[in-house]
Amino acid sequence: MNSKKKWEYFNKRLETMWDVYLECMEHFDTKFSEKWKVFCESRNEQKYKEYLREIEFPYRNTLNSAMLIAFCSLTEHVVADITDEKMKVCKKKKEPKNGDWLVRNIKLLNECGVVIDPNGDDVKLFSCYIKIRNCVVHNGGRISNSKHQDQLEEAIKAVEAYAQTGNYDMIKIKEDYLMLGSNLIGDVVSKSEEIVNEILEKI
Repeated sequence: MNSKKKWEYFNKRLETMWDVYLECMEHFDTKFSEKWKVFCESRNEQKYKEYLREIEFPYRNTLNSAMLIAFCSLTEHVVADITDEKMKVCKKKKEPKNGDWLVRNIKLLNECGVVIDPNGDDVKLFSCYIKIRNCVVHNGGRISNSKHQDQLEEAIKAVEAYAQTGNYDMIKIKEDYLMLGSNLIGDVVSKSEEIVNEILEKI
């Protein structure tokens, strides 16, 4: 599959997943409203705790975590495939290396004449999302269990600073666990499209 076809497939997948996400969130918002109304009518602290336990954490955060994993993984797949394709054309060998897969692939593309800034704002922020994704995948979102906790904490700080620029609901920490906001998922989708578009425009 050539790069254009990869992009078309990638973009359709993003659109489909995003539509499903919005439908689920609309459903949860309805549930939130119903539970909140019951709580306000009762003024019962126990009902409020049940409301949070039954809806806010298992539904919203689980959905956001799943979507973060899906969008990051989809972007990883298409960028890696485009890089492999380009390296075959320029007859370079892809050596296995550790580190951030996005930055690594961009540097490989640079070696083949596709000039993308590995330190650009979009790339740096998406790299932070990848580190947060890794924590969710490998540690269930628990920060202290991360093998690279210092890198994870730097990523969290960068996302928090970015969130303050637009008062976005991006990320919270609750009892050592990551709580992901809906604005984070929206920005992951946006950055995915921007990064892949920039790569394809320069190939």
